[in-house]
Formats: sequence, C-alpha cells, structure tokens
Amino acid sequence: MSAPQPRRSGALRALNWARRTFELIPTPWLITASGAVLLGTTAAFGGLDAVAEPPLPELAIGDEYSGADFTFTVRAIELRADNGTTFVFPDEENGEQVLAVVVEVVNDFPVARALSTTSRLSSTVDGIAVEGLDAKPVVTRVDGSAASMLQPDVPAELVLAWVVPRGAYEEGDTVTLSLPDATHYVGTSVVSGDYWWDVTVGATVTGTIVEIPAPEELP
Repeated sequence: MSAPQPRRSGALRALNWARRTFELIPTPWLITASGAVLLGTTAAFGGLDAVAEPPLPELAIGDEYSGADFTFTVRAIELRADNGTTFVFPDEENGEQVLAVVVEVVNDFPVARALSTTSRLSSTVDGIAVEGLDAKPVVTRVDGSAASMLQPDVPAELVLAWVVPRGAYEEGDTVTLSLPDATHYVGTSVVSGDYWWDVTVGATVTGTIVEIPAPEELP
C-alpha cells in the first residue's frame, strides 16, 4: 500500500491557476499590455523625445506653393484707395482703404472646386490670411467678374480684398500671408464626396505693399 500523497499547499494551487489563466490570454493582448507598460514607464522618466516638426516654408512674392490640392502664387500685395475691381466697398469719407492680394491659383484636383467656404478655417482660396487681420477676404477675379468655382488645371488670376482703416498700412510695409494646407478625404457615410479637413498653415509669404492710387489721382 503506497504512502498517502501530501496535500498541495494553497500557494502551489494558486500558482498553477495563474499559469493556466496566463496561457489562455491571447498573444495580441499581451503585446498591447506590454506596450502600455513601456509607454507608461517612459512617460514616468521624462517621456519620448519629441519629434521636431519641419519648419514652414517661408516664401516670397512670385514663389509657388502647393497645398490642399491647389497651387498658389502670390503676385502682389497692394494698398488701394478705392475698391477697383473688387467686391468690397470702403468708406472713403471715413478713411477706409482696400488691402488687396493678387494671386494666381491652379486647381490641382480633377474636379471643380469652390473658391470660398463658410468655415472659419478654409481649405480653399479664402483660407489665405493676412497676419493681423481676423476677417476672411472677399475673392474676385482680376477682371472684376464674380469668382465661385475653379476648374481643374486652369490658372485663375484672383484678387483677395480686405477693407482696412487708413493708416493701418503704408506703402513699403512688410506683410506676411499664410497659405492653407489640408488633408483630402472621401466621405462614405454621413458626409459623402470629396472634402478637405485638418486645415493648417502650409506656408507663409512675406512681401512689400505697393500703393495703387485712385484713378483720379493718376497723372
């Protein structure tokens, strides 16, 4: 008759249970958990080294920039005594003037696109901004015709205009513009079709203001 086996201790039974439970856990869960522990440990000791973002391109008048599926080329920054061919209307008696940016724009996307949006952050032409001005520009064509859509691969000469107080800008002042960039998405559920989101500043353009006198002031 064999000798009776000693009963397993509570600690041994718990160890065996833990081993069997561990073997039942899917491997991807273990990898995810290990990653979380690693990130938590790294954060406790100062975190991961921040990846330096590339600097924004700093352009000049005449330089091309591609962003949000457009190609922008700023041609001039002008201070005008009257509205010229733009669709803004300064109150000349109260000393208002027009700050105008002349820009060539090409729609690089294979479908026609609008020149303006109702969004505060626009991914299209009216997303071009002047440093120090909060208002969005009014966009027209250089010839004074209304601008609404840009056809693919057809260059368009446009004027972006803001009404500004007299004295806010002078000829020779340096002005910095920001040009938009955005990511193209294709909606498949609530939003359908093509749209551009995650709007950011893609580049800056620095130029000097040229003053354009009113027609009656010309010699």
